[in-house]
Amino acid sequence: MNYFTLHALAAEWNDVLSGAIVVDVWSQSANELSLALEKGGEESTVRVHCDSRMVLLFRVEGHGRARRNTATLFESAHGHAVSRIRTAEWDRYLFIELDDGSAFQLQLFGSRPNVFLACRERLVREAFGMNDTWAGQAAPTPRPAPKVSSFEVFEERWRADRKTLMQAVSAAIPLFDRQLAEEVVHRAELDPAGAPSEASEEELRRLFDACMRLEEDFQSPCPTVYWRGDFAEVFSLIPLRSLPKDWRAEPFDSVDAALGVFSKRQLGQRRFMEAYKPLESALAAEHLRRTRSALAILSELENSSRADGYEARAHLLMAQAADQAAGHEDITLPDILNDGEAVTIKLDPALTAVENAQHFYLKARQTREARRHAKERWASIQAQADEAGRLLEQLHALEHYADLEVFLKDNKAALAQSIRPEAVGEERLPYRRFEIDGWEIRVGKNAKSNAALTTKLSGPHDLWLHARGVPGSHVVIPRPIKTAQVPKPIIEAAARIAAYFSDAKTQPLAPVIVTERKYVHPVKGGPPGLVRVDREDVVMVAPGLPN
Repeated sequence: MNYFTLHALAAEWNDVLSGAIVVDVWSQSANELSLALEKGGEESTVRVHCDSRMVLLFRVEGHGRARRNTATLFESAHGHAVSRIRTAEWDRYLFIELDDGSAFQLQLFGSRPNVFLACRERLVREAFGMNDTWAGQAAPTPRPAPKVSSFEVFEERWRADRKTLMQAVSAAIPLFDRQLAEEVVHRAELDPAGAPSEASEEELRRLFDACMRLEEDFQSPCPTVYWRGDFAEVFSLIPLRSLPKDWRAEPFDSVDAALGVFSKRQLGQRRFMEAYKPLESALAAEHLRRTRSALAILSELENSSRADGYEARAHLLMAQAADQAAGHEDITLPDILNDGEAVTIKLDPALTAVENAQHFYLKARQTREARRHAKERWASIQAQADEAGRLLEQLHALEHYADLEVFLKDNKAALAQSIRPEAVGEERLPYRRFEIDGWEIRVGKNAKSNAALTTKLSGPHDLWLHARGVPGSHVVIPRPIKTAQVPKPIIEAAARIAAYFSDAKTQPLAPVIVTERKYVHPVKGGPPGLVRVDREDVVMVAPGLPN
């Protein structure tokens, strides 16, 4: 908020709020302070957002204090009347002076915007932020910005070493923020990104004249909010010429009314973006990751299978070297399956030719099985990539927080499968979570997570799963009651997940232990997650995640 807007707002408030009684002051968050005033039986609330990323000052009708999670502040000011509202001379402080000589002093700039309650002697009674530091100290002293009223002064303050004309204008006229400096350069018909060192005297005069005309315009405010679609992008005390032509300008009769609309919309947009950005980032990353994985698998599938090569070597050995004993590292045979040219086959010297052939036949079967599972994995991962892309496309069409809430509700299950809980504003769980047909499946993330999931976060009759014989995640299916029968498809899906989150992930088939958690015991003195299983069943499954 620039000085000129603050000065015009103070003038309006002084007219309507002088004589108002301070009935309450409170805070509902670390950066938000509310000051409730009553005049003539009507209440309004001045709200100050002391966040350096977005400083806001506006007024709303009514009191509006929440019943919970609020802290009462500045109690010594309660019951006193407002005697005057003013700004500091050429500085961005606003004072709400009270009838006992005390005053609220609003510091609306810097890395730590703040609100102080100072006594008549200008000592801080209480500070909204860093009260322990400020209480009893002298209140901050305003420092008037230099008044630039002649071209000679403007020329003396010109900083040719700045990178752009906009920066040089802000340096010459300190009370002009970036938006006003851009407007000055635009009205002077110059390039905002131009080099200050190359500006001629004639161009400097055009810039100075534009500054003076702007200050004249501030004397007759025409407060305007500029909209990009439904987004309130800019508030200005006067109409601006430097903004995009497709932005809609909405004029208001008062600065107070314009700032009220603009500030409330800004807060809503900020709430929306704080929820939107992490979600968009997570979905975009998930879409990219799944798409790359699907392309990598597809690229591998497009290569000719090695299974035919293994099988051909086995055929040649069985047809032409069935009587060869062990002890040979390779053998050269005519390729009777093709053109008859000699081929050299590497052998395991510990095996006979027939045993080597059997080994090649086994590798051919395993390769074909792995290829079949790779096709299934590709279909699954491609479906996940498509789903992430669909969700991302829907998200990009949203502009309001209410629509985002509906999106999160309608796609809760799909989002839970693909992105981190904190990306949708939920608490991060100490385990991964899947839901299939109403059954929850919990998966440990690491050794400590495995230990916590098994020993603290599951009941004795919950089903416990783990890939057999290899390191991996603990998996738990909670039972609502101890006699509840978990359907076989749910157990198989959980087993596939357990195999997927284990060192057996790349195997075509993997054995997975299934038992009740009461038969699983931590190994005393062992590392986190190391357990002993007293009773188990084993199922064979292909590793994979649910679609």
